[in-house]
Amino acid sequence: MSWIGLSDLNVAAFDPEGVHLGSNRFSAVPEDAILPVGTLVFEQVFTARPRKPQRLLRYEHRDGWQRSVHITLESDGMLHVALQQGEGSSQVQLRITPPPPETCLRVTYSWDAPARRAILTVENLDQELIYQTEALAPLPLPLSDLREIILARHNARLGRETRYVALSDQIEPVGLPAGMAAGVPVETPSGPQLIERLRLGDEVLTWDGKVRPVRWMVRREVPALGRFLPVRLRAPFHGLTRDILCAPDHRVMVTGADAEYHLGQSAVLVEAAHLVDDKSARFEKQHEPTIWYYNILLDGHECLRYAGMWAESLFVGAMGRNQELMATTSLAELHPSAIPRHTRFARPVLSGVEARALAHFMSA
Repeated sequence: MSWIGLSDLNVAAFDPEGVHLGSNRFSAVPEDAILPVGTLVFEQVFTARPRKPQRLLRYEHRDGWQRSVHITLESDGMLHVALQQGEGSSQVQLRITPPPPETCLRVTYSWDAPARRAILTVENLDQELIYQTEALAPLPLPLSDLREIILARHNARLGRETRYVALSDQIEPVGLPAGMAAGVPVETPSGPQLIERLRLGDEVLTWDGKVRPVRWMVRREVPALGRFLPVRLRAPFHGLTRDILCAPDHRVMVTGADAEYHLGQSAVLVEAAHLVDDKSARFEKQHEPTIWYYNILLDGHECLRYAGMWAESLFVGAMGRNQELMATTSLAELHPSAIPRHTRFARPVLSGVEARALAHFMSA
């Protein structure tokens, strides 16, 4: 199992056996059922103002055994997570640099009560920043409370700025781009191979004609919501021979006269989300509540050919120097010495403003 609860505040799904089963079992769970290990994820925009903190979650259970979960974000960037169960309590705080208003944040709270460890992470998705701290002796959370939080009813209140909330019964990784969806072919010396079939040691072809070995394959299941909602890139645009799905933050290579004329570069990298024009690219809702993404780790940051389109491999960047942070990512299984130190992008990367301007010129 993994994801057992999802909600975009309009449609909710909760099933202790996994939301992928599609049963959406909303019946009551045993009052004494406990989730000793799990992850809560909130995605929302930053709206906190002085003397008016932003509420991510307020949950109060006052019948019988009193319990509460409060998560708030102050305008100065201080994030508070406070849990109480009877006379027991646990708290964790994390200060982030206050972002501009309407910045998209992903807040992840993971707990492992048997290991006496909790991790609180904030990802600033617009500025590509990540903050993290740990806490000791977290409280395990009652499954009935988590059910009420996902369904956002009775004593649970989610912030109005929330785009989605998700619950997993595992410690979920944070950071690092998600990559491509299953079914996308990647060019190799022996011909195209589906990305989900690539393995450690396989070889891929790069934009400059080199053959590079795969150092690791990242495989990650995430909610098909918010900034994880895939982008459908459509053929024949961008050289594609078929439509493909990728994560919104996956960078696609753009070449040609527009890049040369407006940016003075023969080729640039643009996040797929910035290419969305409902013609060559569009966001696509999924029939399934979650989606699997795959990413290819190489010694350096490279551009690979996906179904005829050039796009990036996994970029680790400065995160690779932080061993504690890397241990909470999808590269946690790798020994720190085996994680490449990517210091430069394969091609210049456009900012959001530059990317949107280029997309406008391309569609004109």
